[in-house]
This record gives sequence, C-alpha cells and structure tokens, in this order.
Amino acid sequence: MRSLTKLVRIIKNSRRIVIATHRDPDGDGIAAALAAAHLVKHYHRKKPLLFCHSRIPFKYQFLLGDWKFTRKIPDFDLLIAVDSAGISRIFPKDAEQHLQDKAIVNIDHHRSNNSFGALRIIDENASSACEIIYFIFKRLRIEIEKPLAEIFYCGIYNETGGFVYANTTEESLQIASELVGLGVRPDRLVKQLNAKTLSGTALLTKVLSTIEVKGGVAMMYLFQDMLERSSAEMSDSENFISFLEAIKGVRVSMFLREEKDGTRISLRSDGIIDVDSLARRYGGGGHRLAAGLRLRKTIPEAKKEILKAILHEIRQTS
Repeated sequence: MRSLTKLVRIIKNSRRIVIATHRDPDGDGIAAALAAAHLVKHYHRKKPLLFCHSRIPFKYQFLLGDWKFTRKIPDFDLLIAVDSAGISRIFPKDAEQHLQDKAIVNIDHHRSNNSFGALRIIDENASSACEIIYFIFKRLRIEIEKPLAEIFYCGIYNETGGFVYANTTEESLQIASELVGLGVRPDRLVKQLNAKTLSGTALLTKVLSTIEVKGGVAMMYLFQDMLERSSAEMSDSENFISFLEAIKGVRVSMFLREEKDGTRISLRSDGIIDVDSLARRYGGGGHRLAAGLRLRKTIPEAKKEILKAILHEIRQTS
C-alpha cells in the first residue's frame, strides 16, 4: 500500500503526465495505458497524454473512445510506463534526452523487467498489466464504471488468450467475473477483439503455408511481400502463433516476421524450455512460456540461430 500512496502523491504533484506502452502494442498494453489514464484523470483532474511509438492496430480502436495516442514524444515531467519490460521497448534509441530528470513509474508483469524507474509496481505472477492496475483501483477504492470495466476485461482476456493460457489464474477469472457484474458483455467484446479483416485472413493463408516442424519445434514465417500481396498490416498477424501451438506434438513454437531492419521472433513453449531465459540472451524477454526478441538478421539466418538454441535447450531437458 505504501507504493500506492507514493504513486498517488507523484500523480498529484506532477504537471504534465505521459502514459506510454510498448511499440507494436497488444491488447493488454493498450488497455493498461487507457486504465492508467483513467487513474491519472481521477487524481489529476485532467487527461494525461498517451504515447505509443507504433500505430494502434485497427482491431483495438474501439477501446479508445475519446482518447488518442500520439506517436510524437511529448514534453512531460512524469512518465507512467505500462506493460513494458524496459524503456527501450517504448522509445526509439535516440530518446534518452527526453528522459533526463524525469520521474518514471514502472507498472509491469514481465519477469524480464529490468526494474527501471523511481517507482516500480511489478508483479510477474499477475496475468497482465491490466490485472495489476485493476487491483490498484480496488485498493484505492476508486469506482470502476462500465467503460473502464470493458477496457480491463479486454486487456485481461487478450493477455490470457481468452482465459486458456497458463497465466490464467483464480485471480484473473475472479476479476473477469467482477467485471461482468459491472455490466461487461463478453460476447460483444470478444466478437470485436476477434474480428478479422479480409486482408488479414488472406495474410493468414499465406503464413500458414510456410509451416514446418522439426524436433518438436514448429515454425512459420511472414515476409514483407506477403503483407503487400495481401494488402495487410503487421498487426494483422497478432496471435497467428496460436496455430502452431495447436499442432499435436509441438513443444515450442516460433513465428518469424521480417522487418525493415531485421527479424522479429515470437516464441511459445509448453513448458519444456524457458523461452524468456532464451530470449534474454538476445536482448529480448517476456515470460517463461511466452517471449520475444529481435535480431538484425534475415529470416533464414535468424531461424537457423534460434532453432539451434531451442533444440539445444530441449536436448538439455532429456
């Protein structure tokens, strides 16, 4: 509770507040930023600025209401970072100048969090950043109205894979129940969250055609020309990796996406190896069963290196 008293004091004493989430934002990162914005507005009496270095995917636009994210780094004296294991996940590399003499609050649930910021509210056992912020609201006895309840529900639902991932806990299900009691309609929200565009579906068919499995490791690839031929966006590929996880006999899943300066890699494990530990070796991180990293290499080069590391880890367990 002491950290929450300090959080409230920092918010009240700050002049210009920015809430930021990581680039390539997912549902939990976006929802956590919006929930934190409601928290700030409650104590600060005016709306904070929201920052994300990447565009907010179309599928999450319905959550924003009258809130907007800027992609231009604004001036601030307090930064509240949510769902981000490190500052480098939020800002471009030349952003250090914007952080000098700034107060930073770090709210996160990643085990790989590098403990940045003067005030850290980190719980790696929480299902999501939204769960942490939900409990902040509860402990500070701040009323949660239906629009905010929907934001919390979407963030927790997304991060737990619809309450089926290993991070689904008694607490996350209890929160979901309480949110439904506040008027949330899961059927309507989930339909919006799972809506697919025609271009995104066309992209999926191309990506699925690249699947290969070796030694219990399933892999698939997304190249830039696939996006162009499908008229799709990179954000359309969110959760594609779940198709690999569903293949019988697969222990580790690896989804490689071509970016302008290298390859972005998403990893999932059924528990046979710790993919967070593996990803950290390459500057990435996340959770024991779900992590990610980026390499300044082509997809074939990145695949060769990471597959070799995964297979080595699997052999170590046998």
